Amino acid sequence: MIDTSSRDSDIIKYEENIAQLLDRAVKLFRRTNLNELADKWDKILKTYDSKKRSH
Repeated sequence: MIDTSSRDSDIIKYEENIAQLLDRAVKLFRRTNLNELADKWDKILKTYDSKKRSH
């Protein structure tokens, strides 16, 4: 039998890392006055979060 709990835990960890990376990118773009990029990445982050929650 394959232990899927470890695999599921790894997936959750990776998803959290992706969300954190996107969030940091948005903050960096805002700090450097690249608001257009920040808005686009923020939209990506929100889309990622909504899709992640639906699974």
